[in-house]
Amino acid sequence: YPLVTGVQTCALPIFICPEPGAVDNAVTRSSMAVVPGLPGQDREGTASITYLKSVDDTEGQGVAPPQAALASPGDSARVTSNARRLPPLNITTQGSLAPGLVATQSTVKLYDQDRGLASTACLGPDTSWWFAGGGSTAGRDSQLVLVNPESSPAELEVTIAGPDGPVSTPSLRGIVVAPGARTVIRLSQEAPKLTAAVWHVNVRAGRVVAAVFDSEMAGYVPRGADWIPAAADPATRQLIPGIIPGPGDRQLVIHAPGTTDATVQVRLITRSGAYVPSALSQVDVPAGGVVAVDLSKATDGQAVTLDLRSDQPIVAGVRQWHPGIDATADATEEESYAAAAVPFQDVAAASGLPAQRSTGVTLWLTSAALTNPDDTAIAKDDSVSATITLLPDNGAATVLKTVQVPANRVVEVYLQRPANSTWFTAIVQASGGSLVAAHRVVVRNSAGSLISGFPWRPLRTTVEVPSARVDAGISLPNPG
Repeated sequence: YPLVTGVQTCALPIFICPEPGAVDNAVTRSSMAVVPGLPGQDREGTASITYLKSVDDTEGQGVAPPQAALASPGDSARVTSNARRLPPLNITTQGSLAPGLVATQSTVKLYDQDRGLASTACLGPDTSWWFAGGGSTAGRDSQLVLVNPESSPAELEVTIAGPDGPVSTPSLRGIVVAPGARTVIRLSQEAPKLTAAVWHVNVRAGRVVAAVFDSEMAGYVPRGADWIPAAADPATRQLIPGIIPGPGDRQLVIHAPGTTDATVQVRLITRSGAYVPSALSQVDVPAGGVVAVDLSKATDGQAVTLDLRSDQPIVAGVRQWHPGIDATADATEEESYAAAAVPFQDVAAASGLPAQRSTGVTLWLTSAALTNPDDTAIAKDDSVSATITLLPDNGAATVLKTVQVPANRVVEVYLQRPANSTWFTAIVQASGGSLVAAHRVVVRNSAGSLISGFPWRPLRTTVEVPSARVDAGISLPNPG
Protein backbone atom coordinates (compact mmCIF):
# COMPACT_ATOMS: atom_id res chain seq x y z
CA TYR A 1 0.00 0.00 0.00
CA PRO A 2 1.46 3.40 -0.95
CA LEU A 3 2.10 5.98 1.74
CA VAL A 4 0.97 9.52 0.86
CA THR A 5 2.24 12.26 3.11
CA GLY A 6 3.61 15.80 3.15
CA VAL A 7 2.78 18.88 1.14
CA GLN A 8 2.22 18.43 -2.57
CA THR A 9 1.36 20.77 -5.41
CA CYS A 10 -2.13 20.21 -6.72
CA ALA A 11 -4.98 21.77 -8.62
CA LEU A 12 -6.79 24.74 -7.16
CA PRO A 13 -10.33 23.40 -7.26
CA ILE A 14 -12.53 26.39 -8.16
CA PHE A 15 -12.51 30.17 -8.29
CA ILE A 16 -15.80 32.03 -8.45
CA CYS A 17 -16.49 35.52 -9.80
CA PRO A 18 -19.84 36.11 -8.06
CA GLU A 19 -21.67 38.57 -10.34
CA PRO A 20 -20.26 38.83 -13.88
CA GLY A 21 -23.37 40.57 -15.23
CA ALA A 22 -23.99 43.31 -12.63
CA VAL A 23 -26.28 46.27 -13.48
CA ASP A 24 -27.77 47.84 -16.61
CA ASN A 25 -25.41 49.87 -18.79
CA ALA A 26 -22.43 48.70 -16.79
CA VAL A 27 -19.45 46.79 -18.12
CA THR A 28 -18.15 43.88 -16.04
CA ARG A 29 -14.79 42.30 -16.75
CA SER A 30 -13.59 39.09 -15.10
CA SER A 31 -9.82 38.88 -15.55
CA MET A 32 -7.60 35.94 -14.70
CA ALA A 33 -3.97 34.94 -15.03
CA VAL A 34 -1.57 32.22 -13.94
CA VAL A 35 1.52 33.69 -12.26
CA PRO A 36 4.54 31.95 -13.85
CA GLY A 37 7.67 30.57 -12.20
CA LEU A 38 6.01 28.66 -9.35
CA PRO A 39 6.51 25.06 -8.20
CA GLY A 40 4.29 22.50 -9.91
CA GLN A 41 4.17 24.26 -13.27
CA ASP A 42 6.55 21.84 -15.02
CA ARG A 43 3.79 19.53 -16.28
CA GLU A 44 0.66 19.60 -18.38
CA GLY A 45 -2.34 21.59 -17.24
CA THR A 46 -5.86 22.61 -18.19
CA ALA A 47 -8.16 25.54 -17.44
CA SER A 48 -11.94 25.63 -17.69
CA ILE A 49 -13.92 28.90 -17.62
CA THR A 50 -17.69 28.46 -17.59
CA TYR A 51 -20.88 29.83 -16.05
CA LEU A 52 -22.47 28.02 -13.14
CA LYS A 53 -25.98 26.81 -13.72
CA SER A 54 -28.45 29.36 -12.35
CA VAL A 55 -31.55 28.44 -10.32
CA ASP A 56 -33.55 31.36 -11.76
CA ASP A 57 -34.11 31.35 -15.54
CA THR A 58 -34.06 35.17 -15.56
CA GLU A 59 -30.46 35.09 -14.38
CA GLY A 60 -29.11 33.76 -17.63
CA GLN A 61 -29.64 30.03 -18.06
CA GLY A 62 -28.55 28.92 -21.48
CA VAL A 63 -26.18 31.82 -22.11
CA ALA A 64 -23.23 31.12 -24.39
CA PRO A 65 -20.07 29.99 -22.61
CA PRO A 66 -17.44 32.67 -22.07
CA GLN A 67 -14.77 32.96 -24.73
CA ALA A 68 -11.51 32.75 -22.78
CA ALA A 69 -8.68 30.30 -22.43
CA LEU A 70 -5.48 29.74 -20.46
CA ALA A 71 -2.93 27.49 -22.16
CA SER A 72 0.24 27.79 -20.07
CA PRO A 73 1.66 29.55 -16.99
CA GLY A 74 1.97 33.28 -17.69
CA ASP A 75 -1.21 33.33 -19.78
CA SER A 76 -4.00 35.85 -19.14
CA ALA A 77 -7.66 35.83 -20.14
CA ARG A 78 -10.70 38.05 -19.73
CA VAL A 79 -14.47 37.66 -19.98
CA THR A 80 -16.46 40.85 -20.63
CA SER A 81 -20.22 41.30 -20.22
CA ASN A 82 -22.76 44.10 -20.15
CA ALA A 83 -25.78 41.88 -19.45
CA ARG A 84 -27.89 42.63 -16.41
CA ARG A 85 -27.58 39.28 -14.61
CA LEU A 86 -25.50 36.22 -15.42
CA PRO A 87 -24.68 33.10 -13.44
CA PRO A 88 -21.44 33.27 -11.46
CA LEU A 89 -18.27 32.67 -13.44
CA ASN A 90 -16.59 29.38 -12.57
CA ILE A 91 -12.81 28.95 -13.09
CA THR A 92 -11.39 25.45 -12.69
CA THR A 93 -7.75 24.53 -13.31
CA GLN A 94 -5.55 21.46 -13.03
CA GLY A 95 -1.89 20.57 -13.30
CA SER A 96 0.50 23.36 -14.25
CA LEU A 97 -2.30 25.95 -14.44
CA ALA A 98 -3.40 25.41 -10.83
CA PRO A 99 -0.51 26.96 -8.85
CA GLY A 100 -0.57 30.75 -9.09
CA LEU A 101 -4.08 31.28 -10.43
CA VAL A 102 -5.43 34.75 -9.64
CA ALA A 103 -8.69 36.36 -10.78
CA THR A 104 -10.55 39.64 -10.28
CA GLN A 105 -14.02 40.85 -11.18
CA SER A 106 -14.47 44.57 -11.91
CA THR A 107 -17.60 46.54 -12.85
CA VAL A 108 -17.65 50.14 -14.02
CA LYS A 109 -20.64 52.39 -14.56
CA LEU A 110 -19.91 56.03 -15.30
CA TYR A 111 -23.34 57.58 -14.80
CA ASP A 112 -26.83 57.15 -13.26
CA GLN A 113 -27.81 55.96 -9.79
CA ASP A 114 -25.50 52.94 -9.82
CA ARG A 115 -22.46 54.99 -10.81
CA GLY A 116 -19.23 53.57 -9.43
CA LEU A 117 -16.23 51.31 -9.85
CA ALA A 118 -16.58 48.03 -7.97
CA SER A 119 -13.97 45.26 -7.86
CA THR A 120 -13.40 42.09 -5.90
CA ALA A 121 -11.00 39.18 -5.91
CA CYS A 122 -12.52 35.99 -7.27
CA LEU A 123 -11.93 33.43 -4.53
CA GLY A 124 -12.41 29.73 -3.89
CA PRO A 125 -15.10 28.17 -1.69
CA ASP A 126 -14.67 28.08 2.08
CA THR A 127 -16.60 27.30 5.25
CA SER A 128 -16.28 30.66 7.04
CA TRP A 129 -16.44 34.26 5.78
CA TRP A 130 -16.25 37.60 7.60
CA PHE A 131 -17.17 41.03 6.19
CA ALA A 132 -16.76 44.29 8.12
CA GLY A 133 -18.99 46.83 6.42
CA GLY A 134 -22.41 47.54 5.03
CA GLY A 135 -25.51 49.28 6.32
CA SER A 136 -29.26 49.56 5.87
CA THR A 137 -30.04 53.22 6.52
CA ALA A 138 -32.06 55.29 4.03
CA GLY A 139 -30.47 55.16 0.58
CA ARG A 140 -28.08 52.35 1.53
CA ASP A 141 -28.19 48.93 -0.12
CA SER A 142 -25.95 46.09 1.10
CA GLN A 143 -26.29 42.61 -0.38
CA LEU A 144 -24.66 39.34 0.63
CA VAL A 145 -24.11 37.04 -2.36
CA LEU A 146 -23.74 33.31 -1.61
CA VAL A 147 -22.60 30.93 -4.35
CA ASN A 148 -22.40 27.15 -4.05
CA PRO A 149 -20.07 25.86 -6.81
CA GLU A 150 -20.06 22.28 -5.59
CA SER A 151 -22.16 19.23 -6.48
CA SER A 152 -23.95 18.89 -3.12
CA PRO A 153 -26.14 21.37 -1.20
CA ALA A 154 -24.53 23.75 1.27
CA GLU A 155 -26.18 24.43 4.62
CA LEU A 156 -25.18 27.56 6.49
CA GLU A 157 -26.18 30.36 8.80
CA VAL A 158 -25.54 34.08 8.54
CA THR A 159 -25.10 36.18 11.65
CA ILE A 160 -25.18 39.97 11.56
CA ALA A 161 -23.89 42.31 14.26
CA GLY A 162 -24.57 46.03 14.59
CA PRO A 163 -23.83 48.85 17.03
CA ASP A 164 -26.28 47.38 19.55
CA GLY A 165 -24.90 43.85 19.32
CA PRO A 166 -26.06 40.71 17.51
CA VAL A 167 -29.17 41.20 15.37
CA SER A 168 -31.99 38.68 15.62
CA THR A 169 -32.34 37.11 12.16
CA PRO A 170 -34.17 33.76 12.46
CA SER A 171 -34.62 33.54 8.68
CA LEU A 172 -30.85 33.39 8.21
CA ARG A 173 -30.47 30.12 10.13
CA GLY A 174 -30.46 26.89 8.21
CA ILE A 175 -30.07 28.48 4.78
CA VAL A 176 -29.63 25.88 2.05
CA VAL A 177 -27.90 26.87 -1.19
CA ALA A 178 -28.47 24.28 -3.91
CA PRO A 179 -25.60 23.00 -6.05
CA GLY A 180 -24.62 25.53 -8.70
CA ALA A 181 -26.97 28.13 -7.19
CA ARG A 182 -26.61 31.72 -6.03
CA THR A 183 -28.58 33.26 -3.15
CA VAL A 184 -28.74 37.00 -2.42
CA ILE A 185 -29.58 38.40 1.04
CA ARG A 186 -30.44 42.10 1.40
CA LEU A 187 -29.47 43.70 4.68
CA SER A 188 -32.40 46.16 4.55
CA GLN A 189 -34.84 43.24 4.62
CA GLU A 190 -33.14 41.32 7.42
CA ALA A 191 -31.82 44.11 9.66
CA PRO A 192 -33.13 47.57 8.73
CA LYS A 193 -31.69 50.88 9.96
CA LEU A 194 -28.19 49.60 10.75
CA THR A 195 -25.55 52.31 10.47
CA ALA A 196 -22.73 49.74 10.46
CA ALA A 197 -22.71 45.98 10.14
CA VAL A 198 -20.41 42.96 10.35
CA TRP A 199 -21.41 39.72 8.63
CA HIS A 200 -20.33 36.15 9.42
CA VAL A 201 -21.16 33.27 7.10
CA ASN A 202 -20.73 29.96 8.91
CA VAL A 203 -21.13 26.90 6.67
CA ARG A 204 -22.19 23.73 8.47
CA ALA A 205 -22.28 21.42 5.45
CA GLY A 206 -20.46 21.93 2.16
CA ARG A 207 -18.64 25.10 1.10
CA VAL A 208 -19.64 28.42 -0.49
CA VAL A 209 -18.14 31.55 -1.93
CA ALA A 210 -19.46 34.70 -0.25
CA ALA A 211 -19.24 38.35 -1.28
CA VAL A 212 -20.89 41.59 -0.11
CA PHE A 213 -21.85 44.44 -2.45
CA ASP A 214 -22.58 47.90 -1.02
CA SER A 215 -23.97 51.06 -2.62
CA GLU A 216 -25.48 54.30 -1.38
CA MET A 217 -27.65 57.13 -2.71
CA ALA A 218 -28.29 60.57 -1.21
CA GLY A 219 -31.67 61.32 -2.75
CA TYR A 220 -31.00 60.93 -6.47
CA VAL A 221 -27.26 61.50 -6.13
CA PRO A 222 -25.04 58.38 -6.05
CA ARG A 223 -22.48 58.17 -3.25
CA GLY A 224 -20.58 55.26 -4.73
CA ALA A 225 -20.65 51.49 -4.91
CA ASP A 226 -18.11 48.75 -4.25
CA TRP A 227 -17.59 45.20 -3.10
CA ILE A 228 -16.57 44.85 0.55
CA PRO A 229 -13.42 42.68 0.77
CA ALA A 230 -13.55 39.54 2.87
CA ALA A 231 -11.75 40.25 6.16
CA ALA A 232 -9.19 38.10 7.94
CA ASP A 233 -10.52 35.76 10.61
CA PRO A 234 -10.88 37.12 14.18
CA ALA A 235 -7.49 37.73 15.82
CA THR A 236 -5.93 39.92 18.50
CA ARG A 237 -3.80 41.69 15.88
CA GLN A 238 -5.18 42.93 12.58
CA LEU A 239 -3.45 44.90 9.82
CA ILE A 240 -5.62 46.92 7.43
CA PRO A 241 -3.69 48.17 4.37
CA GLY A 242 -5.08 50.37 1.65
CA ILE A 243 -6.29 53.46 3.56
CA ILE A 244 -5.72 55.80 0.65
CA PRO A 245 -4.45 59.40 0.74
CA GLY A 246 -6.50 62.45 -0.07
CA PRO A 247 -9.65 64.15 1.20
CA GLY A 248 -12.81 62.40 2.31
CA ASP A 249 -14.13 60.66 5.41
CA ARG A 250 -12.60 57.45 6.74
CA GLN A 251 -14.58 55.15 9.06
CA LEU A 252 -13.09 52.19 10.94
CA VAL A 253 -15.50 49.38 11.86
CA ILE A 254 -14.48 46.98 14.67
CA HIS A 255 -16.42 43.94 15.87
CA ALA A 256 -15.72 41.76 18.94
CA PRO A 257 -17.36 38.41 18.08
CA GLY A 258 -16.70 36.74 21.44
CA THR A 259 -18.42 36.95 24.80
CA THR A 260 -15.88 39.37 26.32
CA ASP A 261 -15.51 43.10 25.71
CA ALA A 262 -12.43 44.04 23.68
CA THR A 263 -10.02 46.91 24.28
CA VAL A 264 -8.33 47.93 21.05
CA GLN A 265 -5.35 50.18 20.36
CA VAL A 266 -5.27 51.72 16.87
CA ARG A 267 -1.81 52.48 15.54
CA LEU A 268 -1.33 54.34 12.26
CA ILE A 269 1.58 53.29 10.02
CA THR A 270 2.47 55.92 7.42
CA ARG A 271 5.27 56.63 4.96
CA SER A 272 7.18 58.58 7.59
CA GLY A 273 6.58 56.51 10.71
CA ALA A 274 4.08 54.94 13.07
CA TYR A 275 2.14 56.53 15.92
CA VAL A 276 -0.89 56.05 18.14
CA PRO A 277 -3.25 59.06 18.22
CA SER A 278 -4.35 59.80 21.76
CA ALA A 279 -8.01 59.46 20.80
CA LEU A 280 -7.35 55.96 19.46
CA SER A 281 -5.13 54.61 22.22
CA GLN A 282 -8.09 52.76 23.72
CA VAL A 283 -11.22 51.90 21.77
CA ASP A 284 -13.72 49.86 23.78
CA VAL A 285 -15.78 47.35 21.80
CA PRO A 286 -18.61 45.60 23.64
CA ALA A 287 -18.86 41.84 23.28
CA GLY A 288 -20.87 41.00 20.18
CA GLY A 289 -21.10 44.65 19.19
CA VAL A 290 -19.82 46.89 16.41
CA VAL A 291 -18.06 50.20 16.97
CA ALA A 292 -17.58 52.77 14.18
CA VAL A 293 -14.60 55.11 14.65
CA ASP A 294 -14.05 58.30 12.65
CA LEU A 295 -10.47 58.27 11.33
CA SER A 296 -10.64 61.39 9.18
CA LYS A 297 -8.66 63.66 11.50
CA ALA A 298 -6.21 60.96 12.52
CA THR A 299 -5.25 59.95 8.97
CA ASP A 300 -5.01 63.62 7.87
CA GLY A 301 -5.11 62.74 4.19
CA GLN A 302 -2.18 60.30 4.39
CA ALA A 303 -1.79 56.80 3.00
CA VAL A 304 -2.10 54.58 6.06
CA THR A 305 -2.00 50.97 7.18
CA LEU A 306 -3.89 50.43 10.44
CA ASP A 307 -2.28 48.22 13.07
CA LEU A 308 -4.94 47.10 15.54
CA ARG A 309 -3.89 45.42 18.81
CA SER A 310 -6.62 43.97 21.00
CA ASP A 311 -6.91 41.91 24.17
CA GLN A 312 -9.67 39.87 22.50
CA PRO A 313 -10.09 38.59 18.92
CA ILE A 314 -11.64 41.19 16.63
CA VAL A 315 -12.79 41.64 13.02
CA ALA A 316 -12.20 44.98 11.31
CA GLY A 317 -12.52 46.97 8.10
CA VAL A 318 -12.61 50.54 6.80
CA ARG A 319 -15.09 52.44 4.63
CA GLN A 320 -13.68 55.45 2.78
CA TRP A 321 -15.28 58.21 0.74
CA HIS A 322 -13.60 60.12 -2.06
CA PRO A 323 -14.91 63.46 -3.32
CA GLY A 324 -13.03 62.92 -6.59
CA ILE A 325 -9.53 63.26 -7.95
CA ASP A 326 -8.69 65.84 -10.65
CA ALA A 327 -12.37 66.74 -10.88
CA THR A 328 -14.56 69.78 -10.31
CA ALA A 329 -15.69 70.94 -6.88
CA ASP A 330 -19.17 69.45 -7.43
CA ALA A 331 -17.81 66.04 -8.41
CA THR A 332 -19.91 63.02 -7.45
CA GLU A 333 -18.68 61.19 -4.36
CA GLU A 334 -17.32 57.64 -4.53
CA GLU A 335 -16.74 54.97 -1.88
CA SER A 336 -14.32 52.08 -1.45
CA TYR A 337 -13.41 49.59 1.25
CA ALA A 338 -10.39 48.14 3.02
CA ALA A 339 -10.30 45.13 5.33
CA ALA A 340 -8.02 43.27 7.69
CA ALA A 341 -5.55 41.45 5.43
CA VAL A 342 -3.92 38.03 5.46
CA PRO A 343 -0.10 38.45 5.52
CA PHE A 344 1.96 36.60 2.92
CA GLN A 345 5.56 35.40 3.02
CA ASP A 346 5.88 34.23 -0.57
CA VAL A 347 3.76 35.52 -3.45
CA ALA A 348 0.60 37.59 -3.78
CA ALA A 349 -0.99 39.12 -6.86
CA ALA A 350 -3.95 41.03 -8.28
CA SER A 351 -5.29 40.73 -11.81
CA GLY A 352 -7.50 42.90 -14.01
CA LEU A 353 -5.59 46.16 -13.36
CA PRO A 354 -6.32 48.73 -16.11
CA ALA A 355 -3.59 50.00 -18.42
CA GLN A 356 -5.63 52.51 -20.44
CA ARG A 357 -5.25 56.25 -20.40
CA SER A 358 -7.05 58.14 -17.62
CA THR A 359 -6.45 55.22 -15.26
CA GLY A 360 -3.85 54.67 -12.57
CA VAL A 361 -2.91 51.90 -10.14
CA THR A 362 -1.08 52.39 -6.82
CA LEU A 363 0.21 49.64 -4.55
CA TRP A 364 0.86 49.96 -0.80
CA LEU A 365 3.14 47.54 1.04
CA THR A 366 3.60 47.17 4.81
CA SER A 367 5.76 44.79 6.82
CA ALA A 368 3.72 42.45 8.99
CA ALA A 369 6.52 42.07 11.54
CA LEU A 370 5.42 42.07 15.17
CA THR A 371 7.07 45.39 15.92
CA ASN A 372 6.76 47.16 19.25
CA PRO A 373 3.97 49.77 19.02
CA ASP A 374 6.10 52.25 20.97
CA ASP A 375 9.23 51.71 18.86
CA THR A 376 9.34 53.85 15.72
CA ALA A 377 13.04 53.28 15.07
CA ILE A 378 14.02 51.50 11.88
CA ALA A 379 16.48 48.64 12.01
CA LYS A 380 18.01 47.50 8.75
CA ASP A 381 17.31 43.86 9.57
CA ASP A 382 13.60 44.60 10.02
CA SER A 383 12.99 45.37 6.35
CA VAL A 384 11.31 42.96 3.93
CA SER A 385 12.37 42.82 0.30
CA ALA A 386 9.52 43.01 -2.22
CA THR A 387 10.06 42.28 -5.92
CA ILE A 388 7.24 43.70 -8.04
CA THR A 389 6.56 42.08 -11.41
CA LEU A 390 4.01 43.12 -14.03
CA LEU A 391 2.37 40.55 -16.29
CA PRO A 392 0.61 42.32 -19.21
CA ASP A 393 -2.34 40.76 -20.97
CA ASN A 394 -0.37 40.53 -24.21
CA GLY A 395 3.20 39.72 -23.19
CA ALA A 396 5.70 38.19 -20.82
CA ALA A 397 6.22 39.06 -17.16
CA THR A 398 8.71 41.88 -16.50
CA VAL A 399 10.24 42.90 -13.17
CA LEU A 400 9.25 46.51 -12.42
CA LYS A 401 11.44 47.03 -9.36
CA THR A 402 12.57 45.65 -6.01
CA VAL A 403 11.85 47.77 -2.94
CA GLN A 404 12.73 47.47 0.74
CA VAL A 405 9.78 47.68 3.12
CA PRO A 406 11.02 48.75 6.57
CA ALA A 407 9.11 48.03 9.75
CA ASN A 408 6.72 50.81 10.78
CA ARG A 409 6.58 52.31 7.29
CA VAL A 410 4.16 52.22 4.36
CA VAL A 411 5.88 51.94 0.99
CA GLU A 412 3.90 53.34 -1.94
CA VAL A 413 4.59 52.13 -5.49
CA TYR A 414 2.91 53.57 -8.56
CA LEU A 415 2.49 50.73 -11.05
CA GLN A 416 3.54 52.11 -14.40
CA ARG A 417 1.27 50.81 -17.15
CA PRO A 418 2.84 48.19 -19.44
CA ALA A 419 3.15 49.49 -23.00
CA ASN A 420 0.54 48.43 -25.57
CA SER A 421 -1.56 46.62 -22.99
CA THR A 422 -5.22 46.87 -22.05
CA TRP A 423 -4.82 45.40 -18.56
CA PHE A 424 -2.24 43.61 -16.47
CA THR A 425 -1.56 41.48 -13.41
CA ALA A 426 0.73 42.76 -10.64
CA ILE A 427 2.80 40.27 -8.62
CA VAL A 428 4.72 40.79 -5.37
CA GLN A 429 7.36 38.32 -4.21
CA ALA A 430 8.29 38.79 -0.54
CA SER A 431 11.70 37.85 0.84
CA GLY A 432 12.97 38.06 4.41
CA GLY A 433 9.61 38.42 6.13
CA SER A 434 5.87 38.78 5.63
CA LEU A 435 3.92 41.63 4.06
CA VAL A 436 0.41 42.93 3.70
CA ALA A 437 -0.54 44.63 0.45
CA ALA A 438 -3.45 46.54 -1.05
CA HIS A 439 -3.98 48.44 -4.29
CA ARG A 440 -6.12 51.29 -5.57
CA VAL A 441 -7.45 51.70 -9.11
CA VAL A 442 -8.46 55.20 -10.22
CA VAL A 443 -10.56 55.86 -13.33
CA ARG A 444 -10.60 59.60 -13.92
CA ASN A 445 -13.92 61.07 -15.04
CA SER A 446 -15.33 64.57 -15.43
CA ALA A 447 -18.12 63.76 -12.97
CA GLY A 448 -15.61 62.63 -10.33
CA SER A 449 -13.02 59.90 -10.29
CA LEU A 450 -14.05 56.30 -9.74
CA ILE A 451 -12.00 54.36 -7.19
CA SER A 452 -11.76 50.75 -6.05
CA GLY A 453 -9.24 48.33 -4.58
CA PHE A 454 -8.80 45.58 -2.01
CA PRO A 455 -6.18 43.82 0.14
CA TRP A 456 -4.22 41.06 -1.56
CA ARG A 457 -4.28 37.44 -0.47
CA PRO A 458 -1.44 34.91 -0.64
CA LEU A 459 -1.43 32.83 -3.81
CA ARG A 460 -2.25 29.21 -3.13
CA THR A 461 0.40 27.00 -4.68
CA THR A 462 0.27 23.91 -2.44
CA VAL A 463 -2.18 22.04 -0.25
CA GLU A 464 -1.42 19.77 2.67
CA VAL A 465 -2.15 16.12 1.96
CA PRO A 466 -3.11 14.12 5.09
CA SER A 467 -0.85 11.23 6.00
CA ALA A 468 -2.27 7.81 5.19
CA ARG A 469 -1.08 4.35 6.10
CA VAL A 470 -2.40 0.83 6.52
CA ASP A 471 -3.41 0.03 10.12
CA ALA A 472 -4.18 -3.66 10.71
CA GLY A 473 -5.72 -2.78 14.05
CA ILE A 474 -8.80 -1.26 12.44
CA SER A 475 -9.49 -4.19 10.13
CA LEU A 476 -12.58 -6.28 10.89
CA PRO A 477 -12.68 -10.10 10.90
CA ASN A 478 -14.42 -11.80 8.00
CA PRO A 479 -17.87 -12.82 9.32
CA GLY A 480 -17.77 -15.91 7.12
